[in-house]
Amino acid sequence: MSRLSVSAYVEFHQYTNRTFDPYMPIVIIGALAGGIALAVMYGVHSIPGQLAAAGAVCYALVIIIGVPTCLRINHQIVSWSIHNPPREWAQMRARWVRFHVIRTLFSVPAFTIYLLAVMSNTGHQ
Repeated sequence: MSRLSVSAYVEFHQYTNRTFDPYMPIVIIGALAGGIALAVMYGVHSIPGQLAAAGAVCYALVIIIGVPTCLRINHQIVSWSIHNPPREWAQMRARWVRFHVIRTLFSVPAFTIYLLAVMSNTGHQ
């Protein structure tokens, strides 16, 4: 994204906002709720339950990081003109990318931890 021209970047970001913004709350909140459900189902004192709880904490951090940063920036970019974006567009893009990377560094391990929780529970059924 850093190599796109300003107009291509704004157009791309606006398109992806329209595509993903309606679904992301469902996916992330669903992932958080799923982790909580796994932790309760496995028991929070078991290894699989503790793994599931750790994954849920990671997804909670995704929400805590993403809502005041990436989501707020997404709402600003929606109103930008493709041909006349604000002067600070490059700084906004850099800020969005930085926080997107940070939240991704929590969401990927969270998913991996969920997989470990499920796989570690297979022998205990």
